[in-house]
Amino acid sequence: MKRLKNNNTVLNQKGFSLAEIMIVLVIIGAIMGLILPKIREGQDNSNIRNSKMKMAEIENKISEYFAECTKYPKTLEFLVEDQADCKNWTSNKNLKNLMKDAWGNDFVFEGTDNGYNLKSLGKDKKEGGTGPDKDFYSEGSQAAQE
Repeated sequence: MKRLKNNNTVLNQKGFSLAEIMIVLVIIGAIMGLILPKIREGQDNSNIRNSKMKMAEIENKISEYFAECTKYPKTLEFLVEDQADCKNWTSNKNLKNLMKDAWGNDFVFEGTDNGYNLKSLGKDKKEGGTGPDKDFYSEGSQAAQE
């Protein structure tokens, strides 16, 4: 039988020291600290644009409703439910996705005899705010024209 030799000598020891690994992690952390806020800001801006596009689609539907019924709807339900007080209007259940803004909040809608107000509460889901938390109205809203 052959006898195996036990060789405890290390011929070539390659690798990274703990200090080198820590330096790399600090650099990666600093880069992420600079990049992540810009990514979040871009996502918030995208959500605002997406919500405004949905509002524009709703405004088109409000205009169609007004043309068919000669009055403004009282709620956004006119998009997905037929209205008893307007026989000419035909709703579309596929428009349910228009009833929420890009953050998943319901749009705030108030229909009056002279017009309407269509608003998104923004990212924070509360009245007021600044930046992406700021409330914004659709272009055709009465409040936006004041």
